[in-house]
Amino acid sequence: MYRTNPDFVFTATRDFVRSCQTPVLVLPDDIPAHPYAVAMEVVMLAPKSEVSIYPWKEPEERIPIAVRQAHSFLRAHVPAAAKARSGA
Repeated sequence: MYRTNPDFVFTATRDFVRSCQTPVLVLPDDIPAHPYAVAMEVVMLAPKSEVSIYPWKEPEERIPIAVRQAHSFLRAHVPAAAKARSGA
């Protein structure tokens, strides 16, 4: 997640995340490459963010809950062009 700015992601600035109107689903982790604090900051900054349960990988019984949430998120945010092509 980092390159030159070790306190945030290298693929986007805080200003970009703050102004991003694309829906974002965050499945937080807490490992060196994906720290929990950064995930939560993204959730707080992004105006159209959603966050899954944490931890979502353990116990193993939580994984289906996270998968169900991801499916719901994707269904709720199908682009208009894709809906038109599918006839939905």
